[in-house]
Amino acid sequence: MQMIHENRTAPKLAKILITRKMAEQLEILPLDEDVNQQLLEDHGGERTGWHVVGPKKYCFPSRYATEADKFFKIKTRNDDVWISTFPRSGTTLTQELVWMVMNDCDYEGAKRGLWERSPFVELCLLFHPETIEKFVRENEGNLERQKYILGMSTPVYEYMDYMPSPRVIKTHFPPSLLPLDLDENGVKVIYVARNPKDVVISYYHLLKLWRTSDYLNTFEHFINQFVNGHVPWGPFWSHVQEGWDKKHQDNYLFLFYEDIIKDMKGTIRTVAEFLNKPMNDEEVEKLADHLHISNFKNNPAVNFEDHREIGILNKSEQGFIRQGKLKYSHNT
Repeated sequence: MQMIHENRTAPKLAKILITRKMAEQLEILPLDEDVNQQLLEDHGGERTGWHVVGPKKYCFPSRYATEADKFFKIKTRNDDVWISTFPRSGTTLTQELVWMVMNDCDYEGAKRGLWERSPFVELCLLFHPETIEKFVRENEGNLERQKYILGMSTPVYEYMDYMPSPRVIKTHFPPSLLPLDLDENGVKVIYVARNPKDVVISYYHLLKLWRTSDYLNTFEHFINQFVNGHVPWGPFWSHVQEGWDKKHQDNYLFLFYEDIIKDMKGTIRTVAEFLNKPMNDEEVEKLADHLHISNFKNNPAVNFEDHREIGILNKSEQGFIRQGKLKYSHNT
């Protein structure tokens, strides 16, 4: 049975054209009206509606339409490292791995929250203005929490220029939607792909966990939406194909999540070589232990458990870091 918190009707959304490069325009269209209405009912955190972007029809919340041009115009640096994945493909694990390699295994520095050390560049898309207001109201009287909510929902591009180098940036954008100067600057990009059967299970639980999404429908319903590309940052297939097509480009490293889990030490060495950051056996051993799922799941700097008390995460749902298992079981 479908669960709907409130009956909301999708407003009419306009067609938008964004000029990416000379004579090249990106079309941002409202999703089909019936599908838009269904997604609006299914995702309690999105209050306006959904757009599809470009020829591959990537699906994004309403806020993308007003932010797209700013994402394309982000000024990258040649010592940046960008991690591009479809959601729930091993992003957080890869972020921590890359940040540690780029920062000479600074375990003390790694005690800071990962979202601060390695920001999610389009995180603001998950924070609808009405949802932000709701979170702030729920934390009335706690200025520290309110400030945290407002900071988390602030577009990353507003403060990226002030971040020290080297910057490790997370994104769920496919390569075609990354900043325009990224390849020109030779920015290194690590793309991670995962078995879609594992992704769909993990993604369903994630969207139920985060109240910015607050997914309300059944798993069976979500599978159909996933297959049809009607999920945030979908379609999965086009996204991964873009990453795969870039794997021979010098500034791209393509990894499979399954290989990371099966051979963590080998992956660390591969990433370190790609980033020109040599590591000795002792450093690799220690980092592999740091990233082991039993330690990773209990690491407060990456598991977002503090967000439950703030109200950004649903208290009744499973944690942000789950089991990390393979073979598309329900424990993934």
